[in-house]
Amino acid sequence: MPDNDFYWFVSVRRQEYAGEARANLLRVLAIAAFYCVQLVNYRGLDLPFLHLAQVEGVDRRFHLAMTVIAAAWALSGWAVLLFLRRGLFPAGLKFLSTGLDFLYLTAALLIADGPKSPLVAAYFPVLALSALRFDLLLMRFATASAMGGYLLLTLHSASLRPLTSVPPYAAANFLLALLFSGILLGQVLRRTRTLADDYAAREGKA
Repeated sequence: MPDNDFYWFVSVRRQEYAGEARANLLRVLAIAAFYCVQLVNYRGLDLPFLHLAQVEGVDRRFHLAMTVIAAAWALSGWAVLLFLRRGLFPAGLKFLSTGLDFLYLTAALLIADGPKSPLVAAYFPVLALSALRFDLLLMRFATASAMGGYLLLTLHSASLRPLTSVPPYAAANFLLALLFSGILLGQVLRRTRTLADDYAAREGKA
């Protein structure tokens, strides 16, 4: 392996490790933030300067289901933290944690309003988290997972819950937005390698 490729491999692994730790922190913060919104939807909010009524349809059964998903998601983040603190970072960990992110998010949306839920916007930050690991293959995996999850939502709603379905053009636009977001993030990762190679070449001429 040429020296530049070896040093790049070492640098990428370091950045993947740091990126996984940063992604895990952001993951836990996002779970906490979205769960706070769920609590407000369930109980309402009554402050001197702000009043939010309880959202219709958010009953105890729905709240418990969301609590279970949020708890399981947070436990996954805790497991990743244990791996990282012990210096364990297998190559498949980032794929597993990313796959679980999309799995839990899609499960929450299947229980909620499916593709009509405002929570579908969460596919984009979860997709962006993948870029923190500096792995183009992971970026492709994340893009495919996001699109697959949303496609599952649309098919489930169209066949079993028509009241939560969206028009085909809306679903197509959302899928295209996910696709091109993944492509753009992938291009950023490609440009990172190009920038590093260009810098190394200039340093070699200095």
